[in-house]
Order: sequence, then C-alpha cells, then structure tokens
Amino acid sequence: MPANAALQPALDLGAEVAARYGISALSSLLGSAQASMGQDEISVAVLGRFKAGKSSFLNHLMGRSVLPVGVVPVTAVVTQIRYGASDEARVHYHDGRDLEVPLDQIGAYISEKENPANTKQVDLITVELPELRRFRGLQFVDTPGLESALSHNTETSLGWLPNVGLALVAVSVDPPLSQRDIDLLKSLYQYTPKVAVLLTKADLLSEAELDEVAGFVRAQLARNFAVTPRVFPYSTKPGFERFREAVEDELAGGTLDRFAEERESILRRKIDTLLRECGDYLTLSLKSAEMVESERQELKQQVIGEKEIADEAKSAIRLVVQHAAAGTRAMVSNRLETHQNELERELLEAFESEFPKWTKSLATMLSSFEDWLASALRGTLSEVSIEERSSFLAPLNQVQKQAFRALQQFRDRLSDRAMRAFGVPLRTTETEIAVVEPRTPDVRVGRVFDRNWELLSPILPVWPIKAAVHRHFARTIRYLVYLNLSRLSTQWEESIHVALWGVEREARRRLDELLDTVERLVESGSNERAPQLRADLQRLRQAGKSLAAETRN
Repeated sequence: MPANAALQPALDLGAEVAARYGISALSSLLGSAQASMGQDEISVAVLGRFKAGKSSFLNHLMGRSVLPVGVVPVTAVVTQIRYGASDEARVHYHDGRDLEVPLDQIGAYISEKENPANTKQVDLITVELPELRRFRGLQFVDTPGLESALSHNTETSLGWLPNVGLALVAVSVDPPLSQRDIDLLKSLYQYTPKVAVLLTKADLLSEAELDEVAGFVRAQLARNFAVTPRVFPYSTKPGFERFREAVEDELAGGTLDRFAEERESILRRKIDTLLRECGDYLTLSLKSAEMVESERQELKQQVIGEKEIADEAKSAIRLVVQHAAAGTRAMVSNRLETHQNELERELLEAFESEFPKWTKSLATMLSSFEDWLASALRGTLSEVSIEERSSFLAPLNQVQKQAFRALQQFRDRLSDRAMRAFGVPLRTTETEIAVVEPRTPDVRVGRVFDRNWELLSPILPVWPIKAAVHRHFARTIRYLVYLNLSRLSTQWEESIHVALWGVEREARRRLDELLDTVERLVESGSNERAPQLRADLQRLRQAGKSLAAETRN
C-alpha cells in the first residue's frame, strides 16, 4: 500500500476530531499535513536569526546570486526555489494575483528596503532554476530572519514552521547557538524529524577554533535533544569547498536517495503531533465528563476562574500600550529632526546645479522648481523614513514582546491549573502576535506655490528677478523640509498608534479565546458525551500506536 494511502486515515481522523470539538488551535498543523500529503517535493527550509547567512548560503549552494543580501536585515518575504527547465520567477500576491517577473528583479519584492514590511502585499516568491537539476525533488525555502527589529519578519518565518519538511537552522559561529535557537529547534521537531544546524561563517575562525565551536554546539544540542541534530559547518568563501560538498552529499546523496522514506517520515511526524495534541484536548474534556456536576463546576472555577487574572493581564498590556503611544510623537519628531540640516544641505546643493537650467522664463522657473522639489523631497524623505523605520518601530516591537510574555505566563498558569485540577496539561505554546505593522508613509508635498505667478511670465523678463527668485526658492526649500518632516512625524505617529492598539486588541482577543476554549471543553464534558469522547480518544491512541509501530518497522 502506498505510504499516502496508509497515512490518510490517520490524517482524516485528526481532521474529523478537530472539527467535531472545534479545536481551532490545530488548524495550521492540520493544513500543513494535508498539503504535504499531496506534494511530490520535500521543502528544505533555511531558518534562523537575521544576518545568520541564510540567503548567502542558498546563493552559494545554487551557484548564482539570486537572493538579495546585505549588511542589514534584507529578506521580507518567503521565497521558494526549485528546479526548472529555464529561469522563471513569479510573484504571488495576497489577493491571488500571480505575476511573472525577470529573475534579476525579484529583489524589489523580497528586499526589506524595496518592499518594507511587505507593503506590496506579496504572499510568496517562487523561483525555478536549471542549476538545481541535481536537487530535483527538493524545494528550497528562504525565510526572513528571526529576532531582528522587524518583528513582521519573525512572524512570517514562525508562521512557515508547520510547512517545513527538512529544516536547516542557520547559526553563525559568532555568537554560536542561543536559547532562542534551541527553542526554534524544539518547535521544528513537532513538524519534522529532519532537523540540522548550519554553522555559518566558518571562515571567521581557525581550524582549532571551529572545532571548539562545533564541539560546544554539539554538546549543547546533546543536552537538549534525545537525538542530536547534525551540525554542518559552512562558508561561502573560497577554500572551504569541503563544507559545501558535505551539505550537498547529505541533501542529494542522502535525502534524495531515500526520497520516499524521508518524505513519509516527515508526514508521519506532522500527523503524530496532530493526533497527540487532539488527544490532550479530548482528555481534558473527558476528565470533566467523569466528574459529578458539583465537582466539575468547582474544578472548572479553579481552571477558568482566572478571569480576574486575565483582566489584570489586559490592564497591564493596555498601560504598556498607552505609555508607548504617549511617547511616540516626541520620539519620531526627535529622530526626524536630526536629519533636517543634512536634508537642507543636500537639497540646496542639488538646487544650485539645477537652477541654471530653468532660467528661460518665469513660468519655466516656477514649474520646474515645483516639479523638482516635489520629486526631490519625496525621494529624500522616503529614504529617511526607511532608514529610521527600525527606530520608529522599536516601541512597537517592545510592546509586542511584553504582550507575548504576559500571554505566555497566563497560558502557563492555566496549563498548571488544568494539570492540578484534571491531571491534564494543556500543551499550548504562545505564538508571536501578528499585527500589520505600519507601512512607510507616503511623502506628500503638494503645490509649492498657492498663486499662479507664471501668468506674469509673458510680461516679466527673467534677468531683473533671477536673483530674487533664487533667494525665494532657497527659503522655500528650508521651509518645506521643516513642514514635511513635521507632516511625516504625524503620519508615523498615526500609523504606529494603529499598530500599538492592534497589539492590545489581539492580546485581549487571545486571552478571551483561550478562556472560552477551555470553558467550552470542560462544559462539553458531560456524561452524555463521555462515550463519544472515550471512543474518539481510543481511536486517536490506536492511530498513534499504529504510526509508531509502522515507523519502527
């Protein structure tokens, strides 16, 4: 029997049980398993902290500089790369549109600089390359960096985890392996047994130092995992070709040679996790069903009688948001004011070189100056806005982290109470709060002049007024730099406030949803439903045992 046919009943069971009891928390994992069932590829996802060398590694492995790289966080959109008979790149938008673009222009959609916070609403980039023929059957996935100041990148990558087939976690030799890296590896093992560490930038160390770092990483991994993930040192620099060969041998000579087996083991892991987590929720409901009404209500209050604590958590998050919102305008204005003198200098210098081209008539001077200044201001202020973006979003990122910690602490407390009351922990891990970060505001200049002075052009020669017009234009440049910096401050303030209160609303929603979910599961555990719960739990356990037995065989 084909592997898919053998696994399909277990997957169908998980989907049936999750739907019957409304376990929406498992929707991402369920969707990933269902998608994997119909795929004839294995996704090789490269994940890790920003600037760990993920895009550089893939460019080096492919033998072509396809993905943008830089000294600041670059990747903003997930990019899939596979073999194709000819070069092809497609941009897939959130709204379903699909656009083919030249391969050398994908940076305009992937790059954080050219597509800040994914303002172009790109869902995915897919690339096909003839050079990947040796890796036919594998689909490489480049993901945005984790833990940068750009939290939307972290959310994008974490949201991709359930889709992982084979995971390469890129860890730079400096610093090697943080607790967040270990947490990421643990999360990945829920979705695939195929996890490895890519120890990048190995050229920064001597052979002895590299051996010491690799040994340290392996020791840390051995302390945290029953089966230690493999560690692959890597460098894109000449002289380190042996590292590339080792990775290629593992991918081409290992994964592809055992393609069907590897693909099946990945799918089994996803389904096994789905069945186990379904079982946790059903066990909680069954424990409730087995109690008399008075006991159930008492224990229910012990578990979900945390509403006062939830209200306290909501209030704490609201205060954090209010504090951040109150300081936004001053922070943004102060950052933008540091650019005012430099902007004036740059524009005045450019103005001096442009002005002589406009002296044909007063009308020419006025229209040319207005068009030039509008364009120049939009360009320079947009550059400043992009440059300062990470500083502007720092309070938002801090609020997100504080809200995340508050939510996780509440989840942990709820799980502990469920364990003490019903003997069942709730294996619920808080995910990063997904909010739409403010897009970089559009710079609007408007008309430079409010009167039609060009009407005087036919009767007024240029030479007697040229110097006066020049002085007026120079004063106008200084004034409009100040005016538009102030306008930009307002735009950023409004955008950040929307995002901050979006965090507060999302945190409040999650707290309410978690309490409602647990309350519904406890309430659904009535005596009348107990037989159905026992039957479904037995089916889940039996399916899990069958998966384990087939894996051992």
